[in-house]
Amino acid sequence: MNKTKHDDAPTLGSALGILAARECRLLQRALAMRKKRQEGIHQTRKSCRRLRCLLRFLPTGEPTDALDHALKQLARSFSPLRDAYVAVRSARLLVTSHEIQTATDIIKTFESYSDHLLGDALHDDPHWRHRRAQAHHVVTACSALRWEDVRPSATKKTLKRATRKMKKAKKDAVALRTTAAHHRWRRRARMVRYQLELLRKARRMADMKKRRIKLYGEQANHLATITDQLGWRQDFQVFVKTVELLPDSADVSALRKSLKAKSTDWSTSKPPCAPTH
Repeated sequence: MNKTKHDDAPTLGSALGILAARECRLLQRALAMRKKRQEGIHQTRKSCRRLRCLLRFLPTGEPTDALDHALKQLARSFSPLRDAYVAVRSARLLVTSHEIQTATDIIKTFESYSDHLLGDALHDDPHWRHRRAQAHHVVTACSALRWEDVRPSATKKTLKRATRKMKKAKKDAVALRTTAAHHRWRRRARMVRYQLELLRKARRMADMKKRRIKLYGEQANHLATITDQLGWRQDFQVFVKTVELLPDSADVSALRKSLKAKSTDWSTSKPPCAPTH
């Protein structure tokens, strides 16, 4: 049963619905940002992922497939822009930490490439009007879902299922040692991390047992460390791919040669500065 300590506290399901509504507002606010476009893009992708995690707690029978697909597509529509910006950030980190020695013009080349992609995207979808319309449909659909039907036992099963998938992805990553396998492990770990964070907040709102709230928080913090480390590996791979897309120049050619010689060491080392993902 979904028991709480106080009569005025929401049930766990209702609390998850409140968190979903909050995430919907963050999504709309992020897409409306004009001064800090890259920050808005990052927040949009995070909100899409968190909403997809929340949808997995809903009972079978709720119409979530189309909504999940819409959120996935919305996040993916920003992937090229986010990758280009991540490459800029990675280049700055590597230069600042003296991991690479190159002219400052190379940073400008990365920035120019990122700005060019952003400009083209805004030309095709001015002020993200199309994406904002998609988000509006998402918000409407989320508000119509029966969040109050979510039960604590179901959320535990959902979390266990996601954890099993994460552990399998980790095993595969260790065995295969490929970029794709590590990326899958990161995605699975991030999903479990988000689910833990969301359940911790919802259980606190529902005034449920503090022991599990504390446990979920500790587990989420542990996974945050893992996902940050895996995130650096992914960011570095994005950086390498972006270098291949840059216009040819003496600096770019020199950087490509350095990457071929040192890419393995850099991608498996700790990040020069802990990035936020």
